[in-house]
Amino acid sequence: MAIDLSCPISGEKRDNTTVRFVAGFVFAFTGLALLAAVLISARTAAVITGILALDFIMRGLFRPKYSPFATLARGIVSGLNLPRKMVDSAPKVFAARIGVLFSVTATILYAGNMLFAGSVVLVVLLLCAALESFFSFCLGCWMYSLLPRRVGNVLAKEYMK
Repeated sequence: MAIDLSCPISGEKRDNTTVRFVAGFVFAFTGLALLAAVLISARTAAVITGILALDFIMRGLFRPKYSPFATLARGIVSGLNLPRKMVDSAPKVFAARIGVLFSVTATILYAGNMLFAGSVVLVVLLLCAALESFFSFCLGCWMYSLLPRRVGNVLAKEYMK
C-alpha cells in the first residue's frame, strides 16, 4: 500500500498576478545588486542584497502584507485593475523561504568580500525571479510539489518492510 503525500496545500490563497509583480521587483533588485557588485563594490552589493533579504524574510517567514515589494505589487495590480488569479499560498511561501536562503547567503558572501561566490548565488536567484515574473513558472513551487512525493515514496517503502 503506497502512501500518497502529494503536494500539500495550506488552504490560504494568494494572487498570482501580484506574485509575478513581486518577482519582477526581485528580478530588478537582484540585477541592481549584481551591477553594484561589478561596478561599485561588494559592500554596496551586500547592502542591496540585505534589503532584498529583509523583504524575503517578511514574505517567507512572516506575512506578505509587511513586505514593501508585495505592498507595491498589490497597489499596481489594483491600480491597473489587472485580473487576479488565485493560487494556493503554501508553494509560494516555500519559494519565498528559498529566496530567504539565497538572499541571506549572498548578503553574507558580499559582506565577506567574496564577490564571485555572492554573484553566483544571485545569478541563480535572478533566473528564478525571471522565470516567475516573465513566464509564470515558479521553480521553488515546482520543487515544493516534488519533495513531498519523494518523502512519501521513502515512507511507503519503509512501511512496506
